[in-house]
Amino acid sequence: MMNYIIKSVRFLFSHIGKVGLGLLLIFVFLFLLFPFSDLNDLVSMQISKLTQNKVFLQFEDLHLNPFTASVEMGKVFVETSQLSNLSIEELSLSPSLTSAIQGKPGGTIKAFGFLKGDVQITLTPSSAASKSSSKNETKDSGTKAEKYTLEAKAQNINLKDLKEMAGLSLPIKGQLNFTTQAVADISFQEQPEGEISITINNFELPPSSLSLADLGRVNLPEIKLGLIELKGKLSNGKLLIETGKIGTTKDEFYGDIKGDMGLTLQNDGGQIVPMIGAYNISVELKATAAFKERAKFFLTFLDGYKKEVSDGTQYNLRIQASAMGMPPQITPLQ
Repeated sequence: MMNYIIKSVRFLFSHIGKVGLGLLLIFVFLFLLFPFSDLNDLVSMQISKLTQNKVFLQFEDLHLNPFTASVEMGKVFVETSQLSNLSIEELSLSPSLTSAIQGKPGGTIKAFGFLKGDVQITLTPSSAASKSSSKNETKDSGTKAEKYTLEAKAQNINLKDLKEMAGLSLPIKGQLNFTTQAVADISFQEQPEGEISITINNFELPPSSLSLADLGRVNLPEIKLGLIELKGKLSNGKLLIETGKIGTTKDEFYGDIKGDMGLTLQNDGGQIVPMIGAYNISVELKATAAFKERAKFFLTFLDGYKKEVSDGTQYNLRIQASAMGMPPQITPLQ
């Protein structure tokens, strides 16, 4: 019996490569043939449970990569208390193994076909932020805010679909592109610091009416802009607008805006709510004679800040308020 066991062990060790390959192939085939799509109901139930019934998710296809611990879902449908009937062609979740070893959140989320565009969000622990956290801990021995680097990028988001998802009444059209890189405490005990860039291509707004809390109801003419661009920084609870362009010289209505506004993000029971405070915005706009005639009712309240020029009418003004919702102060821009 002992000789039989010894010979068997010698046989296994002499063919250990083949045995290992066979076991690996069995594992691979079992993994490939496993009906992951049948986990739809289980995954949906767990996500709903973890979010206290705030998020409902379904999908048609599910693929797992055991080597990278990544998950890919196809034909994803999402519903929340704020969003309904949101569909994504493909959703990819790739956790950061380094963050997982450290016991911290981190990884990359990619959404293809989100509002007819693509979105990518990457979250990693911020080494630079840990220094400021140490300083904060020295000042306040009871708390320490863990900070992360957040990189987000969205391309070719359809404004019409975004408008419907957000429940906006304005019938806007165009393609939105968005990038940001910021260092943030994900509990938002401290405000994020970083850069933000937004561009909208081929913006269109048909004749419509808009109710502004500060200015009352305003009738808007048809507006078509080749480009809207905004670049700025988030710092100390403020959005500093470094570059703001409305339209191009080929449009009937175009100009520049600069300034700053209070912008803080608050965590309301897991929901991030932006709060707008005081603002100070300088505006320089130019309208062609054709647009001025078509939008004369819209531009009437700007008559005190206009100057006739050879190729149209120039409007230079500054808009200030101590808080959103307060009557703004409009003065000529020197």
